[in-house]
Amino acid sequence: MDISLLLNQAIDEVQYLNCGEEFELKDLYKGYEWNRIEQGAKSTLGTLFLSYANSNENIKIIKRGSRVKRYVIIQRTLSDL
Repeated sequence: MDISLLLNQAIDEVQYLNCGEEFELKDLYKGYEWNRIEQGAKSTLGTLFLSYANSNENIKIIKRGSRVKRYVIIQRTLSDL
């Protein structure tokens, strides 16, 4: 699977989340899509999405476990709508 396509898919899905809504990266995919991604690719994807979240003022990292990260949408601007 192409990691850049998977990352773009996750980033595109963020726009559908509401302010205050918590999520994990896997929540941005259909269950069967997430299950089909190899573990190594999931790890790489997680690292890339974490980098994206760190650079995005609308996303806050609320839990950093060794493997699972939780995020929350903290604000929306008019340009996000």
